[in-house]
Amino acid sequence: MNSELLEARKQQSNEKHKLLEEQAKADRLEFDRILQNQKLERELEFMRDKERVDRMKDHSHQLKKQIAINEEKTRQDKKELLEEGKKIKDKLSAEKKLLETIKGQKIDELLNTGIESKYTAELARKRIMI
Repeated sequence: MNSELLEARKQQSNEKHKLLEEQAKADRLEFDRILQNQKLERELEFMRDKERVDRMKDHSHQLKKQIAINEEKTRQDKKELLEEGKKIKDKLSAEKKLLETIKGQKIDELLNTGIESKYTAELARKRIMI
């Protein structure tokens, strides 16, 4: 009976060890699975952060490009405005020169026809305003 009891205790002890080994193995597998999941989550988070940073960089580049385009357009518009102003000024200057020439010719014509210079003096003093 003692030997049966001893044998039963041994068997119970072996089963307990086996059960503990299986539990330890199951715990190790669960631990490994949790580590793997955490690693995957970290990788996913890293990829999301990288994508977010890439989107922010891309957006920043697009904004800088748009700003540069707008600045260039503003410079071009200003240049065109200045060129247009110069053209108008040149045109007015040419018109004034033409009027001055006509005035001089008219004064010469009047003097050549025998009109005294006292009558053409006022015309000669007259400034042309454009």
